[in-house]
Amino acid sequence: MTVWNSKDVGINQPNSQPINHLVQLDDNQLVAIATTGCQQAFEQLYRRHHQRVYAICFRLSGQTALADDMAQACFIRLWHKLGQFNGDSQFTTWLHRLCVRQAINDLKAQQSLWRRFLPAEDIAHQDMPSVELTDYHLLDKCIAKLPQRTRIVFVLCAIEGYQHNEIAALLNIAVGTSKAQYHNAKHLLQEMLT
Repeated sequence: MTVWNSKDVGINQPNSQPINHLVQLDDNQLVAIATTGCQQAFEQLYRRHHQRVYAICFRLSGQTALADDMAQACFIRLWHKLGQFNGDSQFTTWLHRLCVRQAINDLKAQQSLWRRFLPAEDIAHQDMPSVELTDYHLLDKCIAKLPQRTRIVFVLCAIEGYQHNEIAALLNIAVGTSKAQYHNAKHLLQEMLT
């Protein structure tokens, strides 16, 4: 990874006016500049990656408002963790992992919060979010209707490409449970689509 000094790209202070040539830099260069405190470099990273981050959050949560909050939390976490990116992998791969972990943690925290205040039957109803998805494809609509755990496993496996052992480690479940949830998701989706 090339280490960039803020003076190398014409930045004299972290809060300088927007710089057009930041658009031309690659992610690794932007990360190096952003770790010096340059908000414009971080903003450029945000502009490049916010749609992908939101898509991950939406598919995992199934709710637009929750996905907005989760995406915001992902970028806050990114700002704090940016210095830990060492360039061993592509930035997009590292960001993806960070966002999936943050989104899952947010879902767990939300579920834990609601368990304290709602009876069990109301929590089960929460797993079937009602979302308006007029702009999304039929499959995305159906995925959003899956129960939360089933949806998370399906999205991680079928869409994001995780293996069942990785999903099991992320969610603290058995590999067999991950496989069963994935099979259940496929079955439910087939029923919804027919």
